[in-house]
This record gives sequence, structure tokens and C-alpha cells, in this order.
Amino acid sequence: MIKLTNLHTFTDPFVAAASGLVLNNDQFYLVADDELFAVVVDKKNPEQGKTITLFSGALAEEKKLRKQTKPDLESMVLLPSGDLLCIPSGSEKHRSTGVLIKGEGSEIKLVDFSRLYSELRKTFSELNIEGAVIVDEWLRLFQRGNGKKQQNGTVNVNLKDLLQDKITISFVKHYELGKQNGANLSFTDATIAKDKIYFLAVAEDCESTYLDGEFKGSVLGTMDLKGNLLRLEALDLKYKPEGLCTDNEYFYVVTDADDRSTPAKLFQGKLPKT
Repeated sequence: MIKLTNLHTFTDPFVAAASGLVLNNDQFYLVADDELFAVVVDKKNPEQGKTITLFSGALAEEKKLRKQTKPDLESMVLLPSGDLLCIPSGSEKHRSTGVLIKGEGSEIKLVDFSRLYSELRKTFSELNIEGAVIVDEWLRLFQRGNGKKQQNGTVNVNLKDLLQDKITISFVKHYELGKQNGANLSFTDATIAKDKIYFLAVAEDCESTYLDGEFKGSVLGTMDLKGNLLRLEALDLKYKPEGLCTDNEYFYVVTDADDRSTPAKLFQGKLPKT
């Protein structure tokens, strides 16, 4: 089991449902699935945080109403251009608007995923995109199989076409990730380091892409760039890890306790040897 070190708790600005994480130029960029902003904290001094507004308006504080209207951004990926792409889950049809963060937040552009997600629902009827990596010219999306059909998978989408509202899909791969403590494991995020793809998978006692279930455990997984599974290793965490990034030596995760009053945390762990 991999032990992790708590580096930071997101109390100011407050974030509970952390969902996507990127490390770029010694800055952590974080999105949460029930917020309208991104958070930026310095790697060396994470107490100095700032926000980047992604959507206008405000969300209700009441849990049910907030869940019904949240944008549900579930992952974030650093593009070759240096821009950051925040990706929605698609778990409901209105959760199909992504965000392109340009110039470290100086420009925000909305990205429509609805046409792509309509196509993907032909393969994944319980669509729930929760991770992404860049492999050559392809954006590889990670489908979380936490519904009744347990549809864990990946799909390659041409990045340039996506940003021009076109759809080019190269392949779809399905995965069986097994169980932990009696619950099925399903993808929650992914990243690339050292020519390997690292991913998070969570065991949650629920068969719904919308509702939350009891957290039963999590793993850090490794696969090669072709998508072949290499290893799974349990993580010593109390809450669901939902965002993942790496540097050359360590990996970093952010958590979601499924409790609006519990702030998300940033953890550090040693990358396993491959």
C-alpha cells in the first residue's frame, strides 16, 4: 500500500469536491466538480492561492440543488500549447460544457462537448468521463464505470478536431479493474509521466453515475501508452482521490469526501518503480 503525505487543505479558497489536477511551472491548477472557478496554488507555498472564474453566476448551497446545476468538470489536462482544458463528465446531458484556460487565466473559452458525448453514449450508455491524457495528437478520455453496467474504458479523440467542434474517434478500449473491499474499481483520473500512464481508480459502493456511495478504497494504476495494464497498487487514503498529476519523482492527488463541509486535500506520494 502506498503511503501519502498531506501537503495542503483547500480552506482558502474553500473547495470540497476536488476533481481535476495539473502541475505546470510549479503551480497546481485544480478544478472541482461543483464550483464555477479553478484554483491555483504554488507548489512551494500552497497557502498562497487564487481563483480563476470559469463560469458566471452562482450555485446554490443546498446539496440537491447544487448537484442538479453544477457544471461537473471532472478532469483537467495540459495541452501542448500550454493551455489547460477542463473536461466535463457528460453524466447528464447538461454536463457537457468544458473550459479552455488560456494564458494562465487571462482568457477563458467555453468548449462544447455535447456532439462528442452524444456519439460516445452509443458505446457508453452510462457516460461519465473522469480523466484525460494527451498521447500524440489524441486526447484519451477515461470513462468511469461506476454505473450498473460497469463500463470502464478509454477512447481516443483527435484534439485539434475537438477544439474545432469536429469529431474524430480512433479507438475505444474496455477495462476490467476488479474489486477492492467488495466494491468495483472505476477510473477517476489519469496522467502521463516517464512514458507511462498513471491513473486513479476508486471503489465506491454504488451503481450510479449520479449518486455517491460509500468509499471502499482506491488504487494508483499504471499502463503503457498503448493502454495495456501493468499494475495496481492500493492507496492509503480516507477519502476518494479524484484528481492526479505527477512530476519526475512524485505523484499528487486531490480528494473529494462527498461532504460539502469537508475541504479537499492535496496529497503527495512516491511514484512506483516500473
